[in-house]
Amino acid sequence: MIKKKKDKAMFKIKNVFFKGFDVVHPDDQKRIKELLYQHYIELERELGQVAKIHLHFKKYEKGGREKYSIRLMIDFPGKPIVVDKIYEAARWDAVAAVNVLLKKARQAIINRFKTDATYRKSYY
Repeated sequence: MIKKKKDKAMFKIKNVFFKGFDVVHPDDQKRIKELLYQHYIELERELGQVAKIHLHFKKYEKGGREKYSIRLMIDFPGKPIVVDKIYEAARWDAVAAVNVLLKKARQAIINRFKTDATYRKSYY
């Protein structure tokens, strides 16, 4: 018997909140949700339990092009992790910006809690 993979479209994360998500193109919204699904599993593995994830989108018009300002906040018991600084080239694409923010958030978790396997353990 062949097991079917879980359908990503059917998976809904209940504790992810979007603000200003309607300014993003619908195709990009779908790609952002898939990206968030992939990174959510990694974040939950690092933290143990994620209480809430907030994504705040703002769109600006600059030179006839769309520029995005995106802020990511991971709320969990303790001090929340806020990531909003990304390099200039990623600001023009919402999907690339969210990908950069999620990677930076994971690095912030690793730096704060030393959850990576490369850190020295206390029993060495």
